[in-house]
Amino acid sequence: MSLPCIKKWSLLLSCVFCCAGSMLYAQDFKEIDSLQRAVDSFSRLGQNRKAAFEQNYVDARLMNAKSEIRVNSYYRVAQAYIRSREYDDAFYNIMMALESWQKTENPIGIAQCYSVMAQVYLYKKDYKKAALYHRKALSLFRENPHKKGPAATAKVIYADFFTERGNYTEALKQLADALDETPGTGFYNARAYIKDKAGLCHASLGRPRAAEKYYLEALKDLNKNPYVDTEMSIQRHLGELYLSLKNYGQAQSWLEKCINLRPDHEDSEEYMLANKSMARLYLAQGNYEQAYNYELEAVIADRELEDAVTLTSTDAVSTKYDAEQLMLQNKLLETEAETKKIAAEQADSRKNAFLFFFIFAIIVLATVLIFLYFYFRQKRAITVNRNNELKQKLLLTQMNPHFIFNSVDTIQSLIYEDKNDEAVGYLSKFSELTLQILENSSLMYISLKEEINMTANYLVIEQLLYNNNFEFEIKADEGIDTETLYIPPMLTQPFIENAVKHGLSEKKEGGMIYIRFYKNLRKLYFEVSDNGKGLTGETRKGHRSMATKITSERLNAVPGDIEVATIMENGVARGAVSRFAIPYKIKNKPA
Repeated sequence: MSLPCIKKWSLLLSCVFCCAGSMLYAQDFKEIDSLQRAVDSFSRLGQNRKAAFEQNYVDARLMNAKSEIRVNSYYRVAQAYIRSREYDDAFYNIMMALESWQKTENPIGIAQCYSVMAQVYLYKKDYKKAALYHRKALSLFRENPHKKGPAATAKVIYADFFTERGNYTEALKQLADALDETPGTGFYNARAYIKDKAGLCHASLGRPRAAEKYYLEALKDLNKNPYVDTEMSIQRHLGELYLSLKNYGQAQSWLEKCINLRPDHEDSEEYMLANKSMARLYLAQGNYEQAYNYELEAVIADRELEDAVTLTSTDAVSTKYDAEQLMLQNKLLETEAETKKIAAEQADSRKNAFLFFFIFAIIVLATVLIFLYFYFRQKRAITVNRNNELKQKLLLTQMNPHFIFNSVDTIQSLIYEDKNDEAVGYLSKFSELTLQILENSSLMYISLKEEINMTANYLVIEQLLYNNNFEFEIKADEGIDTETLYIPPMLTQPFIENAVKHGLSEKKEGGMIYIRFYKNLRKLYFEVSDNGKGLTGETRKGHRSMATKITSERLNAVPGDIEVATIMENGVARGAVSRFAIPYKIKNKPA
């Protein structure tokens, strides 16, 4: 074949491969675009945590995309985390975006990042840094006046800063500028969002009619760019406005609409605040039972919002519950003060003193009885919960001294036998394991990865003790993320210890310990097996019974829930196996 002919065929093949690659690239980004639309749908439905989680997945799919596309993904993740009050995750993502924009020297991108950073600092009450980054952002936008959309968003966020500081006049000025410049396509620069914030400022300045006008206009604009978070905010503000005007019918109607819009599977600050306002409404009408119910629902919703920070000690749990009890007691004092006010008004309008005191006594008695009923029920639930947590910690500490005693005894034996090198190695491994135990003993849950590491260290120590007469294997089945799955610490240790010390006690070599974590019917199971003598002998049965008893108490389970059996082959015992279901929690990875 001639050289020109070879060149023609090479060129043709290159074109075919390039076209095929382009088609695959386009198909991949078509799927990513579809995923991005799904994320935007979650944001519009008020499911901000889910939106942030899915946005992280989109970002992972964009690893090979252009820098600008990836940075926009970081920016979207940060805003979703802000709306779900997860400010540390928001700050991490916006710093990633800022670093990328600074490398490409993109002033608009940098300004947008400064604006979101200011927003995070505002929520963390660091007003000095919030004001600094707001000014930096607006300065960059003034130098680049062609980008009105992002500048409008920055002004709306800056208005939130002034609203938080009580400077409603300056906030209105920023909102007015933003309203003139906004394209109204995003969340913060939506016309409905801006008018809702303007209405709040007018209401705070004592201009109820102007506030009502802005709120109603915001509801109309919402049809063009709907967001559940914005709709709930407008409805709550309307309800609170009418409540301040003592128009209880309108106030109740709007607040109920807000409460009924609560997103599925998502905690909502608007939902919590609307319940608080409903409690004030019923308190003003003298309906103390309903006022209590809505206040209690608000407290529960607020606790769910703050549940991202796990309380790891009984004292912390007790303090949280005591604070809630104190709040309920304060509400009782407010109720009693309101009752006395009503009684004084009745005294002015009625001359029959006997009727007045009778009505007053009935109201006070009913209020006290209702409060006492719910108060003692809540206190009983708190006591039960506290006792359960203390019991868990006590059972955990029952196992730790037993293990520590055995390990120290082993070190002592090695020293007596002049095996100094082995003793030093054993002591090094033991100190590492002791540190892990001390760190985890105060926690109710640790990651499965940490539990596996701690178990591996324990078994390495036991290998040193038994002169490496056994091997071990620890396995988590495919599909189990050991970093995000959390279990109670040292729940498996009694069974593993029993398998080593009693199952393999008669084996001089060839011993095997096999540990497996797997899922079945949405439950997480632990299984440990050995190739020892089975459950023969009173000593091993006694240790098995003790391990089963301790673990059953920690699991709040009956002994039958823990399966312990001998492995039989052709009528001969070939080892023993133990398995049971472990309670677990799922915790998202940090972005």
